[in-house]
Amino acid sequence: MGDKFSKSACKKLNYYVYRLVDPRTGSTFYVGKGKNNRVFAHAKDALKAYEGDSYLEKDEDEVSAKIRQIRNIHKSGLKVNMVIHRWGLDEKTAFEVEAALIDAYTSLTNIQLGHHWDRGAIEASALQEKFGMRAFNDRKAEANEYIIIKIRQKVLKSHSDDVYKTARKAWVIDPKKAQQYKYVLVSLDSEVVGIFKDVKWKRSSIPGRYEFDAVELDNKLDKTIIKRYMHKLLPKRYTKKGISNPVLYQSKI
Repeated sequence: MGDKFSKSACKKLNYYVYRLVDPRTGSTFYVGKGKNNRVFAHAKDALKAYEGDSYLEKDEDEVSAKIRQIRNIHKSGLKVNMVIHRWGLDEKTAFEVEAALIDAYTSLTNIQLGHHWDRGAIEASALQEKFGMRAFNDRKAEANEYIIIKIRQKVLKSHSDDVYKTARKAWVIDPKKAQQYKYVLVSLDSEVVGIFKDVKWKRSSIPGRYEFDAVELDNKLDKTIIKRYMHKLLPKRYTKKGISNPVLYQSKI
């Protein structure tokens, strides 16, 4: 495969969804959508061989892990495999296909969840319960009371349904800012499924990312907080269109 599509090919492709695959393991490490030559931009940016304006967003949080993996692949004498999963799409459809693939692969370097992550992969029984839930009301919450971490069902399953193990690492955050918040609310499909306190943030084994140590709330001592948040849905201000970062800080109503 060359390093770019022809002009005629770009017109026929329109929007497409792609996967970046590590040839050493056959594992998909990044899912994205784009048009024209977006799929080639990752490797070019990683190797600093791209001439002209980058197709990549300058503030992409996942860039360090993704770029690091691409460089390691090239150091081994191989090239990233680029798979076009669907093409000839309009942008709205491309967002949906991208989100579905992000749900399907658990070991991605993507830090952002897919478009409309809040209606992504979920078991039927859980969806039925979700529709009967109400959003939590945090009008009485203290300043810096909580930080939200969103997890995915498939990743939770890979950790034997252990919410703490799933949620505690590894995130692209500002550890000093995160440390100001008293509780970590863990959200699965917009539902708060775990709450942790005595949170201590530290560097993860993955460069540029952080993890936390914490303890679960006590059913008696922390009764008010549990009642306020546990098994409640996230308010709409945390799930509205455009919000895809898996780490959210408490915001005002």
